[in-house]
Amino acid sequence: MALMLLEEEYNDKNKKGGFFGLFGDNQKGDIGKDGERMDVRDSGSFSRLFSSDDALNGTAAGKKGGDLSFMIESLYPKSTRKEDETPDKRLVDAFLNDVVASTNSFIPSSQPMPVPGGYIVRGTNKCSSGGELIDKLDKRVATDARLREKITFFLLKDPFPDPEDGLVDPFNWPQVLFIAGQNVARDPEVILRTIITALGIATTWYGSIYPFLSNSKLLDKANEAMDLSDAGMPVDMSWLSDMSIPLFLTFIALQLVHEVAHLAVANSKKFEISVPTLVPSILSGITSSITTLKTSPKNRQDLMEFAVAGPLAGMICSILVLSYGLALTATADPGAVQNFPGLPLAVLRQSSLGGGLVDIFLGNGVLNVPASAEGAQLLASTMIALHPFAIAGFLSLFVNALAMVPVGRTDGGRVSMALFGRSGSQGVTFISLLLMFALGFSGESDLLLFYFGFVVFAQSELEIPMRNEIDDVDFSRALVAGVALFLTVLTLIPMQ
Repeated sequence: MALMLLEEEYNDKNKKGGFFGLFGDNQKGDIGKDGERMDVRDSGSFSRLFSSDDALNGTAAGKKGGDLSFMIESLYPKSTRKEDETPDKRLVDAFLNDVVASTNSFIPSSQPMPVPGGYIVRGTNKCSSGGELIDKLDKRVATDARLREKITFFLLKDPFPDPEDGLVDPFNWPQVLFIAGQNVARDPEVILRTIITALGIATTWYGSIYPFLSNSKLLDKANEAMDLSDAGMPVDMSWLSDMSIPLFLTFIALQLVHEVAHLAVANSKKFEISVPTLVPSILSGITSSITTLKTSPKNRQDLMEFAVAGPLAGMICSILVLSYGLALTATADPGAVQNFPGLPLAVLRQSSLGGGLVDIFLGNGVLNVPASAEGAQLLASTMIALHPFAIAGFLSLFVNALAMVPVGRTDGGRVSMALFGRSGSQGVTFISLLLMFALGFSGESDLLLFYFGFVVFAQSELEIPMRNEIDDVDFSRALVAGVALFLTVLTLIPMQ
């Protein structure tokens, strides 16, 4: 999107008789709101380095500022644009004069340009890496009482490079400092998230009971108890709760593995995260868990390690629990199997990895379905008896794999942003949504269709900015992400 807007602006500028031609190279218009200058006496030495008469004059400046603001709103979440958090212009000038100029680590080439949520300053990074620049500026800010509790700054790729600079080298993209308020995190919404988590636990409990009621023997027993209750006789249903508890606790424990892995990485990288919110689902107990970043990771690699740790740990442990549960199922005596919970054949076939493990352990083509009308009926009505550990492992495998789908600010979306940048991640999100919708709408996967609705309405925004979004991710970390993505694809592609 940035390249398209840049090309349009560049072509307009050089078009004979076009908009820019109305004014000529040296003509000057009124300074618009986005080009408003502070009094030189109050703004320090930095502001005197530039003459805003050319760069920020007239409608041309307004159009540039509008394009830059549009890209900021497109690439960064609403939480970065809090009105009460936008820093005062004098604080920005103080940061540039007393911190940036004194360290000589970033050479500005523009005045601070107001954008939603803060100011953008274009320039050249004189350090060997983005991380080195951030460290130098952080040390200087820490000694300045005016700034350390008032502003946050980020080293970013220019959201909309200046068209006057010509075509941009994709491998040497211009860098900018984005100066914002202290808090760019999303609002905590503690009460709402607590209610959602309570609903998530409730649907997980329901999801732990339902597989037992899929067992015709246990369903008949429950119906008999309900008939007695309707007749006014005392009924004890604790047997159903007692049978469901191992499945419930195992599933919750696997989700905790996911969250503990996130927390361990966040603590090691020294950034803060929220308590996870469990999003309810009537299909799988929970749809996903939402863990919000309360402070920004230092760089894209830290974000990558944080994002991939949860789903990868969750999937590996889910595979182990599923395999253990399937081994218990395969070796159980027929009397015990009669009291096992069950999952519909149609659900088990929605995962090539999970269904493949079921086929390996139970054998005899237990998940095979003939390609006929009779096969379609079997798919809808057949229940496969499984040990509670196997069901917990299967559902948890699916939930953890869904978290790795690269959309918005899901764990997979964070991985995508770390690897491909913000604009690239938007393209990956669009492709992922199309594939999820196609698989879900075709009837191949109800779980994918449900998740599609969830991410579109709750997770579509990109993540808050990293302190340093310039430095790339190490190849070794990219390989780990590749392993997690491979497991995700195997899990989410239905059996054929």
